[in-house]
Amino acid sequence: MMTDATTGAQLVVFDLDGVIARSDTMAALIQKRLLGHPLKAIAGVTPAAAWFLLRAIPSARIRMSQALGRVALAGFDGAGYAKLAREVGGALGRDPRWILADGRAAVLNHQALGDRVLITTGTEAILARAFLDAIGLDEIELIGTTVHFENRRPLYEFHNLGANKVSSLRERVGGARINLFYTDSNLDLPLARLSARTILVNPDARLERIFRWGAGRVEVVRWD
Repeated sequence: MMTDATTGAQLVVFDLDGVIARSDTMAALIQKRLLGHPLKAIAGVTPAAAWFLLRAIPSARIRMSQALGRVALAGFDGAGYAKLAREVGGALGRDPRWILADGRAAVLNHQALGDRVLITTGTEAILARAFLDAIGLDEIELIGTTVHFENRRPLYEFHNLGANKVSSLRERVGGARINLFYTDSNLDLPLARLSARTILVNPDARLERIFRWGAGRVEVVRWD
């Protein structure tokens, strides 16, 4: 069981969307961008439809998420995107409807116990940081997706989803074994397999079956 080498504290890892944020924060930014640009919305129909139809297949879901992000974010430079991400993340964090109060409380409780708490998310890092800062989790470590822009085209530098969450965690903490992992997504199964315990947040029956079959010790919580 992995502990922080410096303090001996437990390493506790949280997903963001569906665990601390009530819904998909990156999708909220993409939706805002598409609704403000009708031609982009039209171009986004195909990847959005493909995402919906193939959402049960993790690899396809990741590819379609990238395709939709590229459509939505085209035309930005780095500074322009960062401004939008901070605006959207801050606005979501100030809206109580976007916050799972039980998830936020769990983060703060682990922090108060002296655990090392880390949030790892597929949401782009600037957006995720703005959301967390707005809900009072500004001291919590974050690993998110990184995007850079070339000639006003977005390029995924590192998409922190699926197995990539394992590699990014290894880079951050020097290993991928964690004491406790909170998630609501089947994309997180690779990370859950390396956790001593996994807490599934508000799973449906199918998700619970997937994790009980493939992830070792699993517990379920119902949060609001």
